[in-house]
Amino acid sequence: MKRIRNNQYFHLGLMLLAVISVSILLLAVVLNFSSFMAVIKTILGAFSPVISGAVFAYLLNPLMNFCDRRLYPWLLRRKMDERKAYRLSRVLSMIFALLFAVVLVYEFFSMLLPQLYESIVGIINNMSTYYSDAEKWVLGFLADNPALSSQVDKLLEQFYQFLEGWINPDLLSNINSIFASLTSSVLSVVRSILNLLIGVVAAVYILWLRDRFLAQTKKIAVALMPQQRADRFFELGRKIHRVFSGFIIGKLVDSLIIGVLCYIGALLLRFPYPALIATVVGVTNVIPFFGPFIGAIPCALLILLVDPLKCLYFVIFIFGLQQLDGNVIGPRILGDTIGISGFWVLVSITVAGSLFGFTGMLLGVPVFAVLYMLLSETVAEQLRRKKQPVETTAYVGLQQVADLTNSKKEASSSEADAK
Repeated sequence: MKRIRNNQYFHLGLMLLAVISVSILLLAVVLNFSSFMAVIKTILGAFSPVISGAVFAYLLNPLMNFCDRRLYPWLLRRKMDERKAYRLSRVLSMIFALLFAVVLVYEFFSMLLPQLYESIVGIINNMSTYYSDAEKWVLGFLADNPALSSQVDKLLEQFYQFLEGWINPDLLSNINSIFASLTSSVLSVVRSILNLLIGVVAAVYILWLRDRFLAQTKKIAVALMPQQRADRFFELGRKIHRVFSGFIIGKLVDSLIIGVLCYIGALLLRFPYPALIATVVGVTNVIPFFGPFIGAIPCALLILLVDPLKCLYFVIFIFGLQQLDGNVIGPRILGDTIGISGFWVLVSITVAGSLFGFTGMLLGVPVFAVLYMLLSETVAEQLRRKKQPVETTAYVGLQQVADLTNSKKEASSSEADAK
């Protein structure tokens, strides 16, 4: 048996079998891509409370580390037993992180909700004015375009006939469908609240057992991998952590700054509903590239109903704020944690958003940055093994591989002549 395992044809057969199996699996995925994505989304939906808990724990982990690094040495200096000091420091640090998060969320909503309430009440109270202004504008526009006016009349008549047919014969079935939709919405809200509670409990467990989980992962890696690959796996984990933590935490801080600046600007420029506008712009700014535009569109439409001229000022203000964020604030906070160009940011958001929705738009950039980093390191390692240049500039205008060797010889000879 040992002789068979050492046979080169045995290893070749295993490699061919693996390649054929992976090829068949990829072909099946491509041919049934919609079903495959449905299965993936079902699995992610089942694990969504645990995933939410992991995200909460990941966001609270820096705060817990900050407290733990200061509390644990202080307890040791108090002559406390090392094990008791470790457990007490971990418990107090976790309680502090959770309380800090709860207080932060409470203060945020206690400051925001009254202003949002006033904004929404103002919109409802002025709805008749907005409607009359919009009606005057539409009627005046249609009066100058009689052909368009006749088409609009036909569309309104068709809509009225559809509404009349929908109400009269099928009213009972429509009521049943509305009731079923309302029931499913209530169940969805209850399910979301339960998932949130489970996520919080999972976050507490993950924060408490984080060192154990990390040690178990390293134990499995050492057991299954050679030493060099295990060390590379550990280094890869540290790099992935730097990318994700730098991006997520940096983006949250960046969005908070943009929300505050938008609120101050809305107050100074006297835009209507400043708290509502700043909240929408700040929250959507979490999404890279598309975020400012996604948040600006509904806010601009809301301001347009009140004052069209201020809507123009708002669009100019948001454009300037986005430029400030993209060129000054964002690079200062995020630094070079992403490591990919704007084109790949656009591609990652578009693809991940189409596949996984809002979550994909949020996490598509750091995931793609990690994949880009892995591919770059693999390519660089293979080039070093072949003793070829790693810099991309060496391949500009390359016609054949032999040119790389010639250019390398010329560079070395020029360095020798210079010496």
